[in-house]
Amino acid sequence: MTTKRRLLPVLALSLAQFLSIAANGHANTEPTKVPDVRELVASTSLAGSFLAAQMAARENDDETAVAYYQRSLELDPDNGELKRLYFLALTANGRIADAVKVSASIPASDEQAPIARLVSAVDAMSRGDWKTAKEVLKDPVTGDLDQMVEKLVIAWATLGEGDAKKAVEMTTQIGGPDWVQVIRNYHAGLILSASGDDKGAVALLAKAIVNRDAAAVLSETYMHAVEALVGAHSRLGDSENAKAVLAGGLDILPTYSPFKRLQKSLEANEKIPLMIADAKQGGTEIFYNVGTAISRQGGTPFGQGYLQLADHITPGRDYVVMALASIFEVQRQHERANTFYERIEKTSDFHRRAELEYALNLNDLKKIDESKTKLRALIAEEPDDLLAYSTLGGVLSQHEEYAEAVTVFETAVSKIAKPERLHWNLYYRLAIAYERTKQWPKAETAFKKALELSPDQADVLNYLGYSWIEQGINLEEGLAMIRKAVELSPRKGYIIDSLGWAYFKLKRYDDAVRELERAVEILPRDSVLNDHLGDAYWMAGRKLEATFQWNHALAFKPEPAEEAHIKQKLEKGYFEKPTATAAQ
Repeated sequence: MTTKRRLLPVLALSLAQFLSIAANGHANTEPTKVPDVRELVASTSLAGSFLAAQMAARENDDETAVAYYQRSLELDPDNGELKRLYFLALTANGRIADAVKVSASIPASDEQAPIARLVSAVDAMSRGDWKTAKEVLKDPVTGDLDQMVEKLVIAWATLGEGDAKKAVEMTTQIGGPDWVQVIRNYHAGLILSASGDDKGAVALLAKAIVNRDAAAVLSETYMHAVEALVGAHSRLGDSENAKAVLAGGLDILPTYSPFKRLQKSLEANEKIPLMIADAKQGGTEIFYNVGTAISRQGGTPFGQGYLQLADHITPGRDYVVMALASIFEVQRQHERANTFYERIEKTSDFHRRAELEYALNLNDLKKIDESKTKLRALIAEEPDDLLAYSTLGGVLSQHEEYAEAVTVFETAVSKIAKPERLHWNLYYRLAIAYERTKQWPKAETAFKKALELSPDQADVLNYLGYSWIEQGINLEEGLAMIRKAVELSPRKGYIIDSLGWAYFKLKRYDDAVRELERAVEILPRDSVLNDHLGDAYWMAGRKLEATFQWNHALAFKPEPAEEAHIKQKLEKGYFEKPTATAAQ
């Protein structure tokens, strides 16, 4: 357990102790030993444990939340609100069997009752108790999402009972918007394939992948539908259509590992096994589809709950484990994310990606040397893995080890036989490393190559255009590049700042003020942007506003060199200093 995780319980206990001291009028000044976490939980009052649970829940630390809600219920066992919160924390933490026990005491009128019954149905599916899974969900619910999920659970449970025909009929009758229809058609196709009817499955799976707009929201579902359709064609002996479908998938995600595996299987004329072979796996797929879609839309805590349900039905499905790890990464629980990455077997399509993510989490945990060692080992293991080079180069760049980053990115680029659009980022990052090691001619060439491969990359346009303007060369072309970058990314404050600063360097101070004010509106707490706006105000003759803006910049903790420069400007007025790099 990391220091960060210990901090929340300790803070909560300290507050509880403070409240006790305030009530009694004095404190015990005798030295005391620091208790371990279990002692902390066991010694808290009702108020203290509830407060600690709430704090942990807000920090997405559901392990700690569970412990403190459990303690709260020990002290107040009849509190319905505590039971509800404890139930949700257990679900988020993947303790579904325990959540089912608590759900029995949640009344049908409670707002969490629909979730409670869904959890009960999931637990029944995990045990192969199809009758109970259907019985729990017999009363209809409202809302497109809830209706779709529950009807799909009932359909897969029906397949579990052996009635494939009825299961497909139930699935194809599900109504709703486009995204519901994509998932409906996908699951109907899966049910047919699982029951041995690949010919019938092909038509429904093909419908599921027609709507590419829905793929943007349902990316993981779309990828799985492509896999399922390729597999169905393969088992029917139709390798031509299988390859055509896979080519469409590779066009969208050329580096997706399962697609690469399917490509090798088709080239070897191998029959591709079922992706979803039975009702349990089908149930897992429902909650994986919904959990990943919700997470993509920003509903990470809700997505986590659905993914935990998926993992409970069929534990250890590698793509579910990867999705859960990703959830914890988003929540900045890097240590916990790594416990999930450790579950990915070496035989999995996702093993390399899991290892790379593990290394990145080590870096985020300040275990930098361990991170770099692991990444170098992964490169040694697969010397042609460009993603491993890119990841190591990124870590090195983050820690300003640009000389070694240059070597890493140069090695990666040397392995590209024919540069394609997907390689633009390698050239871009190589260009930054060159620029930071004062190799501008090489940097400029690499920036241009990145734009040649992918002309509409706002970050590349911004970096190259700004660099030219800083050097006083290619002024009009550089300004045009930055304008295009702003058009492509109109809500990126730092790119708008580049446009404003370009106008400033060109002595177009009114234009500079206009753009820099926009940038500060988007990133109001950025010291650099506020400093730039102060400079523009000064040169536009608005000196009082300039001093206000510089003081504002100081409040947001600029780098030491920037802080010294701002303080000098507050004393003497605006003056130039050696210019910063474009990335800064």
